Amino acid sequence: MRRIIFIFLCLLSLSSYAQITVKGIVTSASDKEPQIGTTIQVKGTGNGTITGLDGDYSLTNVPKNGTLVFSMIGYETQEIAVNGRTTINVAMKESTELLDEVVVIGYGAVKKSDLTSSISTVKGEQITETTTGNAMDALQGKVNGVQVMSGGGPGTQPKVLIRGVTTVNGSDPLYVVDGMPVGGNINFLNSSDIQSMEVLKDASAAAIYGTRGSNGVILITTKKGVAGSTRFNFTSSVGFQTISNPDMAKASEYEQVFKTRYTNEGRTPVWNSKENMTDAEGTDWWNEVVNKTALVQNYALSISGGNEKLLYNLSLGYFRNNSQFDVGYWDKINVRLNTEYTFNKYVKMGFDIAPRVESWDDTPNQFGSAMAMDPTTPVFRDKSEWVDNEYNNYARSHNNQTWNPVASIARANSHSREYGVIMNPYLQVTPLKGLVLRTQFGINAHIRREDKFTPEFEIDQLEKSTYSNVSRKMTEWLDWNWTNTASYMTTIAEKHNLNTMVGFTAERFAEYWVSGARDDTPNNSDNLQEVHAGTLNQKADGNTSFNTLLSYIGRVMYNYDNRYYLTASLRADGSSKFPKGNKYAFFPSVSAAWRVIGENFMEGQTVFDNLKIRAGWGRVGNQSISNSAYLTLLDSSDAVFGTDQQRLTGSTISSVGNKTLKWETVEDYNLGLDMTFLKSRLDVTFDVYQKKSRDMLYAKQNILAVGYPNWNSQVTMNIGSMKATGWELSLNWNDRIAKDFGYNVGLNLSTVKNKAVKLSGDGPIYTGGFNSDQIIRNQDGSEIGRFYGYVADGLFQNKTEVLAHTDEHGNVLQANAQPGDIRFKDLNHDGTLDDKDKTYIGNAYPDLMMGVNMGFNYKNIDFTANFYGTFGNDIFNTTRNLYSGANGSNVYAGTLNKAWHGEGTSNDIPRLTANDNNLNYTRVSSFYVEDGSYFRCKLLQVGYTLPKKLLGNASLRLSFSAQNPFTITGYSGMDPERPQLGASVIETGIDWIAYPNPRTFLFGIDLKF
Repeated sequence: MRRIIFIFLCLLSLSSYAQITVKGIVTSASDKEPQIGTTIQVKGTGNGTITGLDGDYSLTNVPKNGTLVFSMIGYETQEIAVNGRTTINVAMKESTELLDEVVVIGYGAVKKSDLTSSISTVKGEQITETTTGNAMDALQGKVNGVQVMSGGGPGTQPKVLIRGVTTVNGSDPLYVVDGMPVGGNINFLNSSDIQSMEVLKDASAAAIYGTRGSNGVILITTKKGVAGSTRFNFTSSVGFQTISNPDMAKASEYEQVFKTRYTNEGRTPVWNSKENMTDAEGTDWWNEVVNKTALVQNYALSISGGNEKLLYNLSLGYFRNNSQFDVGYWDKINVRLNTEYTFNKYVKMGFDIAPRVESWDDTPNQFGSAMAMDPTTPVFRDKSEWVDNEYNNYARSHNNQTWNPVASIARANSHSREYGVIMNPYLQVTPLKGLVLRTQFGINAHIRREDKFTPEFEIDQLEKSTYSNVSRKMTEWLDWNWTNTASYMTTIAEKHNLNTMVGFTAERFAEYWVSGARDDTPNNSDNLQEVHAGTLNQKADGNTSFNTLLSYIGRVMYNYDNRYYLTASLRADGSSKFPKGNKYAFFPSVSAAWRVIGENFMEGQTVFDNLKIRAGWGRVGNQSISNSAYLTLLDSSDAVFGTDQQRLTGSTISSVGNKTLKWETVEDYNLGLDMTFLKSRLDVTFDVYQKKSRDMLYAKQNILAVGYPNWNSQVTMNIGSMKATGWELSLNWNDRIAKDFGYNVGLNLSTVKNKAVKLSGDGPIYTGGFNSDQIIRNQDGSEIGRFYGYVADGLFQNKTEVLAHTDEHGNVLQANAQPGDIRFKDLNHDGTLDDKDKTYIGNAYPDLMMGVNMGFNYKNIDFTANFYGTFGNDIFNTTRNLYSGANGSNVYAGTLNKAWHGEGTSNDIPRLTANDNNLNYTRVSSFYVEDGSYFRCKLLQVGYTLPKKLLGNASLRLSFSAQNPFTITGYSGMDPERPQLGASVIETGIDWIAYPNPRTFLFGIDLKF
C-alpha cells in the first residue's frame, strides 16, 4: 500500500511539471475583430509569441499550472491561468487611458503617465501615410509647436522649427536614431523603418543632449523584431507629381505689352521678332521646359520574427523621385538589419547595421527662366544654321537677356553618389534587479563623389562658355559615438518610485575632402568628361577637419504614489570648438508634474478621465560654429611687387579668431496641462512657453586693421540674444459609434513670436538683396524676418493726383511720376522720398499655425485626411515683377488689361513703361507684399483591405492617395509654403520662384503574410 501511495505522489508531482501546447484566438472585446500582434507570454519566462493575421496563436512548452500574460498597447493586460487547458480564447478590452504607453526619452524610456516634460509622439504608421523621401515632411501638422516647411525638389531637406527661433546659427533640430546622434538631416533614412518619433520640445526634456539641443531634439526609434513566427510585409506606392502651369502671356499679348511699354513714353519700340506673330507661331516655354508629370516610386520589404533568444528585423527599401525637368532626380536604396540576442536573464546584446546608397542629378531651377523667356523666340535656331556642337544650336532670345532655359537644361550635367553605413552595436547587462548597464558604440560613415561638367558652347556673345570645365570632388565623413549608461529603477514602500541614470559619451566628427578640376576638354563627348581630359587651368584642393565632444550625463526621476513627479537632469559638455578655459559648459533642467486625477478628492467625479499639470525649466546649448572659430589662421597668398611686376607667394591671415568664445545657451520655461474627458474619447493638451538665448554666437563685422584678411572679414563673438514665446493647444477625439465604424478628429493650434533681443550691436541687420537694396531688416528689440521698405498707396489716376501729392510747402514729392504710377508715402513728411520713409511692411513668420487630422474606418474601408495651414504671415512676392515686362521679360497673361491704362482701370498694377522712372518695380515696397496665409490639404487617402477569406493567412490593403491636392489661399504666387523655407531664419518669406510643392497622386499596396 505504501508503494502505491509513493508511486501516486510521484506521478502527481510529475504532472505538475508537465508542459503542453496552448492555442487560441484573441479578439477585441469592443468589435469582436481579431487582434493582430497581441503578445502572449508565459509569466516569469522568456517563452512567448504573438497573434497572427487572424488573431490566432500557438504557444508550446507551457506548464499546465502556468499563467499566460496577454498584452498589447492600448489594451488592458490580462493574466489567465492555464489550469491544464490547451485552448484559451481571449477578448482584449481597450484601456480607458493610454497612460501605460512607453515613450522614448533621452537615454531611456518611461511610461507616458510619468512624463513631466513636453514630448510628442508620432507612430510609424502615421509617417508612412505620406510618401516622401524625408520623414519630417510627413510630420507637418501632426505635432503641435513644430513648423515644417517643405520644398518640392527631389532631395530638398525641409526646414524644421521647434517652438520658434532663438539663434541665427541654423534651425535644424538634433536627430537621434536608436540612441545615436546623426546631425540635422535624415534624408538618408527610410521612413518605413521608423517605429516611432519622439519630439523633445522643451529644454527640460532636451537638456540631456546639452550642446546640440537648443533647436529641439527628435528621437527616432527604428523597428525591431518581435518573438513569434516569421512575418513578411511588402509595401509599395507608385504615382506621379504635377505642378500647376502659371498663366503666362502668349506671343501676341507679349508683343502688345512690349510695344506698349515704349509707346506709353512716346518712344519707338525696338522690336526684333516677326511683326504680329500669332500665338500658334510662338513658344510656350513652360511646356517646353517643365514636364507635365514626374514619377515617384517607393518600395519597402521587411522580414521580422524571432524567439525568446534572438529577435530580428530585416528591411529593404527603394525610393526615387524624378524632377519636373528632363534632368534631376533623387533615389536611395536602404538596407537595415536590427538584431538582439538574449544570452540569459542578465546579459543581452544587439547589433544594428544600415547600409545605403544615394544617387542624384542636381535639379536645375529653370522655373523663373521659363516664365520670363520671350515667347516669340523658338527653342532652336533654323536647322540651316546648325553646327556640330549641339549646344550651339539653341536660339537666343530676340527681345530680352534671359538665357534659353531648354538649352540650360540640356547642358545640365551635375550628379553625385553617396555610399554610407550606420552601425550601432550595444551590450546590456542586468547584474541586479532594476540595475541596467549599457554600452553602445555607433558609427556613421559615408563617402560622396560629386561630378560636374560644363560644356563649351556659344549661342550668343552674352550666352556662352568659352571653355568646357570638368571637376570631381570626393568627400568622406566618419563620425563615431560611444555612449555608456547605468540606469537603476526601484520602488520603495510601494509608493516611492525612483528611476536614475548616469553615464558619459564620447564623440568624434571628421571630414576629409579633395577636389580637382580642369578646363578645355577636346570636345563635349561623354567619354571625355573626366578631369584627366582637361588641357587648361589645372586646379586641386583639399582639407581635413574634425571636432570632438566629451559629455557626462545624469538624471533622476522620482514620483510619489504616481501622483507627484519630479525630474532633474544635468549634462556637462566639453567641445574642441572652444578655447581652453571655455571648453566645458553645464546644462541643467528640472521639471515637475502633479497627476491631479490620482488624488482622493477626484474619486467619484465624472468630468475628467485624466488631469495632469506640468512645469519645467532647463538650459540647452548651441555649438554651430566652425571648428576653428577661436583660432586666427594663416593661408598662402600671392601679390605683385616692383616695376617688373614680379609675383611672389607668401602667407597671410585667412580668418580672425576669438580666444574668448564660449557656449551659446538657451534658457527655457514651460507650463503644460494634460486633460482627458468623456470616457477618454477627448484628449486635450495645452502648453505655454518662453525660450531665450544668451551669449549667442554671431559672426560680427571685424574692425578694419592692417594685416587682416579683407575689408569684409568677420570674427565670431558671443554678443547676441533672441527670444521665442508662444502657446500650443491640441484637441484629439477618438470614438467608435458602431461595431463596424470608428473615427477620429484632431486639431493642433500653435503660435510663436520670434524676437531679436540683441543682435550684432552694430545696428539693424539687413538681408535679402533686391535691386541694390535689402528686403528684410532685423532690428534689436523687434520681431525677426520683417520686410522693410516704402509704403505703396495705390496708383495715381490722373495728373491732378500726381501734382496734389506734395509736402507741406507744396513741392511735388514724385516729380518723375505719371498717371498710372505708384504713389509712395512720405512717412516723415520731409518732402523727400528716401530711406527715412521706409517702415516695416510685412512679417514672414505666421501668427497662427494649424493642423487638422481626421479619419474613419468602416468594415474594410479606411479614410485619412490631413490638413495644415499658417495664418498671418506675409510673402514678399518678387514674381509681381512679371507684370512689368522689364528688360523685355515675358508677363502674366492678361497684363495688358490688368495694368493701368486709363483713369479707374486699376489701382494695383502700375502702367506699362520702358524706363520705370518712378521706380515702381525697383523699389522695395508694399507693392510686393502679399498675405501668405494658406490652408493646404496635405493628404487624402482611401484604402480597402481585401476580405481575409480571399487570401488565407495574408492581408492585402489597396489604397489611393493624393498629396497636396488643393490649397486655399489668396496668394498669387506659385506656392505660399515654399518661400517659408528661406535662406536662413532671418531671411525667409521671399518668393524667388523656387521649386514649388507639387501635387502627388499615388496607388499603393500593403501586403502582410
